[in-house]
Amino acid sequence: MRLLPAIVLLALAASAAEPPATPTWPLWDGSESVEQYARRANLEATRTLDLGNGVKLEMVLIPAGKFVMGTEEPESRWIGGAILAVGGLVALVMIAVPLVRAIHQRRRPQFSLRWLVLLVVVLGVAQYGGVRWWRAVEARREYYHDNSPAHVVTITQPFYLGRYEVTQEQYQQVMGANPSAFKGRDLPVECFVWDEAQEFCKEASEKTGQAVRLPTEAEWEYACRAGTRTTYYTGDTEADLDRAAWYKRNSNKTTHPVGLKAPNTWGVYDMHGNVFEWCADRYGDYSAEAVTDPPGPAQGQCRVLCGGCWLFSPRGCRSAVRLCNLPDIRSEDEGFRVLVSVPPRPP
Repeated sequence: MRLLPAIVLLALAASAAEPPATPTWPLWDGSESVEQYARRANLEATRTLDLGNGVKLEMVLIPAGKFVMGTEEPESRWIGGAILAVGGLVALVMIAVPLVRAIHQRRRPQFSLRWLVLLVVVLGVAQYGGVRWWRAVEARREYYHDNSPAHVVTITQPFYLGRYEVTQEQYQQVMGANPSAFKGRDLPVECFVWDEAQEFCKEASEKTGQAVRLPTEAEWEYACRAGTRTTYYTGDTEADLDRAAWYKRNSNKTTHPVGLKAPNTWGVYDMHGNVFEWCADRYGDYSAEAVTDPPGPAQGQCRVLCGGCWLFSPRGCRSAVRLCNLPDIRSEDEGFRVLVSVPPRPP
């Protein structure tokens, strides 16, 4: 019994020696607005960075949360094909047997009402298989292997993301130059290299006193989807994309001023189309397992681009689309937007 007080004292000493756990941010509940989450997390719903000379950079709060990143592999076309084949074969047998029997007996073929109903059911099953096969073929045609496997990602830290892509006016103010091929103060900046985007973040951090950086690929796709699981944040059809993006069929082969298309539910514009957006990550394979705050591969020459551009078809402007490019390439269809990190949650 004398050992008990000593054990209690040792346990108390050990617990006192352990550092207190860092408070975690609440995760988005899947239905609340950004403003509601901001109140729950005691954060500002928006933030504005002053770049000087009256040039501002608007930021939107992106909640911490979970989402499914990437594209789920489409169903095998053989499932629908098998249903179509079996249904078609059964229907063929049902029609052929009475006909052969009638020919053999030299009389007109006779079909009962029950037989007709059963034939209609079998043909309906075959049609269902055909439709399922066709949809699987179409989905496979739109499928990118490098966007899979789909996997659950947890973003533990809320952050502020640029409401718009970085414009030429903002880039000029910070960097003192405008490399863009398509000129216009409200057009997204392009024709720069990845290192220059990093330099912009460094200079903007010094100007504003905020931790400005490029988003990771996971942060970018999470912010783009804004809780959706559809092809685009506005839906699954090309008409839905047209509401949200400047892409091959409506761009007239040029970039457009930011913020003219529909935003996602978190108030972020142009995540589809206009210009591809550089991310911080190196390009690499996805994990098949659930991950938390993935930083991307530790090695690799290429960097990730997300979102599609004015030059691409709808297939290339999906929420899950990702491209690989060398960081020293300049292109008129590549831009970026910036992120401001939120400090650890106060106790």
